[in-house]
Amino acid sequence: MTRLHPLSVPYRVAQAVLGYVPLVIFIAFPSGSAFGGIGLAIAVLATVVGFGAVVAWQLAYYRRFDYETTPDTFDIRSGVLSRRHREIPYRRVQNVDISRNVVQRALDIAELRIETAGGGETEAVLRYVGYEEAKRLQDELRRRKRAEHSTEGGTQASDEEDLLYAITPEDLAVLAVASFDLRLASFLSVLLSFAGPPVLLELLTDLPVSPFLVVGAVVVLVVIASALLSGAGAVLGTYGFRLTRSGEELRYERGLIQRFDGSIPLDKVQSLVVRENLLKRLLGYASLAVETAGYAPGQDGGVGSESAVPIADRGTVRTIAREIEPFEEPTFVRPPKRARRRYAVRYLLALGVLAGLVYAGTLVLGFEMYWYALLLGLPLAPVAAHYKWASRGYCLGADHVLTRTGFWNRTTRIVPYYRVQNAIHTQTVLQRRWRLASVVIDTAGTSSLVGGDARALDLDETAATELREAVAERLQTTLRNRRRGAVGGARDRRIDRALPRFEAT
Repeated sequence: MTRLHPLSVPYRVAQAVLGYVPLVIFIAFPSGSAFGGIGLAIAVLATVVGFGAVVAWQLAYYRRFDYETTPDTFDIRSGVLSRRHREIPYRRVQNVDISRNVVQRALDIAELRIETAGGGETEAVLRYVGYEEAKRLQDELRRRKRAEHSTEGGTQASDEEDLLYAITPEDLAVLAVASFDLRLASFLSVLLSFAGPPVLLELLTDLPVSPFLVVGAVVVLVVIASALLSGAGAVLGTYGFRLTRSGEELRYERGLIQRFDGSIPLDKVQSLVVRENLLKRLLGYASLAVETAGYAPGQDGGVGSESAVPIADRGTVRTIAREIEPFEEPTFVRPPKRARRRYAVRYLLALGVLAGLVYAGTLVLGFEMYWYALLLGLPLAPVAAHYKWASRGYCLGADHVLTRTGFWNRTTRIVPYYRVQNAIHTQTVLQRRWRLASVVIDTAGTSSLVGGDARALDLDETAATELREAVAERLQTTLRNRRRGAVGGARDRRIDRALPRFEAT
């Protein structure tokens, strides 16, 4: 049996102590000071006793945590008060990921996470082992998993790694500029709402300028701060990104402060996602993420997706995407033109309601709020409706179905037919008035839990029905061909499940 690295004890103690420092500062010592010297002595004694308890607990955790590799399983025994013995079969191991922050790299220790098939949570975490030991375990578990795969009738995968992509300084610069996150701007606005009103009120009353100029300046500052923070976070998380392919998995390394080393099993890939915000499209860049089944490590791609290419020129992204799933060049079918009229009507109504609310605010507050300025946006409503309409569509390929949505943040999803779990025909009350409907193409990817499925939106209701039926038919044809051995190679073994259901709602 092998234990964790000895330095894991002081490191975990430091983590625990730092977590309690705010509690000691803001609760224990002020309370002790309120009762004089005796109270302060009690607070100090409680702090010392707490520190001793943390050290004792971490020592016990270290002594009672061990692991070993057996011929068939990876065994872990842990638990201070209650013991737990886990046996993880090698064939169930999906990912073995390593992460290290700056301090861990200085101490030459790492965190090892073992993910297993069929679950969205981490099966086992080793905090912390030596970095060389982490790499040894990562290679050993991967090797034993491949050996299990070969004994079950597969072919032994090669250990050779082919470099698919390495981020360049130019790519990092574009990523920093193109990574503006509106969610961060919203967060900063919430923080400003707590501390900002008194300052804004003073500015609005003392400065000889329009209140709208002051508010506009604050908005600009929030946007600039959000852009800088978003860019810095993207660069720190993506620095040194490398993507390689070894057999039937992709391997990646990324991060400056927190360094990650992990893999993406190709047999768990449910769909590919190409993302291009407006700035990326103008510069000719895009990002690629993969949706996986069961495993959601929380990378940049969001829930249930992993960044295969954080940013690269559009041609490189398409080449790597086809390396993972060889799909054909798509020709998208757009929604009918009455969907464009529907978008224009929606925007016009929204502008009218907003102008009415601002006008009401003018009457209530007693000063001019320039409500009529919003009416200048009326001519832009048809233009916005056109671009929204032009950015939506679907494509039925020979082996894949593709969907596209979004103008400001365009998302293209590529789904192999054999990965489809369900195709759902949906139609809201407002869509029925326009004789429109949508089709949701569901997969086993974890992002489907938060509405991240491929969607063909606002189609003609007859076309939506035909699309749903076509996906169902092509899925079953693909499955029959694969089961007959029409498609050779190791990927034929990726599917052996019951046919999904197709329903209309």
